[in-house]
Amino acid sequence: MKQAETHTLGQNRIDYIVYHNASAVSHLLEQYGFEAPKNPLHLAKAIKELTRKKGRKVIKELIQLHPDKEAILKLNMLKEDNFCGACSNDSYNAEGNFCKACGHSNYSGTGDEDSFLSQFENYKDRELERYYQTIVKKSNANPQDKNLAQEVQMVWNEIRTRKLALKKEEATQTEAPKNFSITKDELILFGVVFIAGALVGHGLKFNFSNVK
Repeated sequence: MKQAETHTLGQNRIDYIVYHNASAVSHLLEQYGFEAPKNPLHLAKAIKELTRKKGRKVIKELIQLHPDKEAILKLNMLKEDNFCGACSNDSYNAEGNFCKACGHSNYSGTGDEDSFLSQFENYKDRELERYYQTIVKKSNANPQDKNLAQEVQMVWNEIRTRKLALKKEEATQTEAPKNFSITKDELILFGVVFIAGALVGHGLKFNFSNVK
């Protein structure tokens, strides 16, 4: 490539991506049914035309082809905190996988299920359900994240376990009175026996006092 062409391709982000990752950009263009020009200048014009026709979808795919993507993401991770679904604060450190405010950490893979679930021991049911709704939205936005999908499943299992335990407890409480239920006639009979017993006891006390 001539020096003038190289200089021209460095003027904007799309040119920069084309210049540093021409093969991937060519493949992207071919995926949309277009023949990729071999000349980088023509390739840049073609991909720009495609972005004008297809809009944000192509732009997002181009961003993934950025040659410095990993370095940019790592830099942002170190400087910025993300939203924590557990305490609803913007204090989650993605690099360290923990929240600075509440200490919550996301599920990071097979093997740490127990330590992950132990975080929710002090969560109230409403708090846990709110967190579940947050990670469901996050998982839907990142369908390729398998750890996040597994986290959603584990939290849902925890919510279901709690609900089943609550139903069992409520069932036990409602069944308890049935084990000792009496009819109206039986209640009257118990009352009569109690009164009669009280009278008999009083009479015995009176007789013993007379003997003395």
